[in-house]
Parts: sequence; structure tokens; C-alpha cells
Amino acid sequence: MEIKIEDQKNIRILSAMGEVDMHTSPELRKHLLKAVKDKIPIVIVDLKEVSYIDSSGIATLVEALKGMMKYKGSLKLCSLSERVKEIFSFAKLDKVFEIYKDLQDATIG
Repeated sequence: MEIKIEDQKNIRILSAMGEVDMHTSPELRKHLLKAVKDKIPIVIVDLKEVSYIDSSGIATLVEALKGMMKYKGSLKLCSLSERVKEIFSFAKLDKVFEIYKDLQDATIG
């Protein structure tokens, strides 16, 4: 997995590429927890290039969401593939996370 980071005003965009699993989720976790530590108001995780996410990847996102809630930050997910969207839906996490169609919607939404 690769992660591209981009900062725009009060927004940090993490664009993940590849599979998010128990081997790669620690890298995503590191970047998300840094955003939490820095109290970034809005963090967008762009999953357009993510083909698969397992429970460790989901746990990483939940941990970041909980951390951001402490300072009223916002964690947004966008561009989920059908396969990834099904995983979130099955786990009922589509009701927990702010999920957007694409990066543009997440940025203005």
C-alpha cells in the first residue's frame, strides 16, 4: 500500500493505494494518528485506489474517528469501490462514517 498526503487549508487528504490489511494498516494508522495528534479539523481518506480492506484497516479508521471526535474533528471517506463499500455496508459502518462519492464531494461536503 502507498499513501499520498496532501494538505489544503484545514484539510488533510490521505490517498491510499493498494490493499489495506494487517500488513499495511500500521502505515495508514501512523498517518491518521499524526493527523489526530495535530488536531487537523478535517481528514479525508480517499479510497479510490484501494481494492480491499480487512478488519485491521477498518479498526484503524475507527480508532482515528474516535480520536477525532474528542476534538470535534471530521473524518471523511470517499471514492469507495463497490467491494469496499459492501464491507462497510455489511458491518453497518456506512452509518458511522461520513462517506462521499468522490474527493470533490468530500471536500465541499
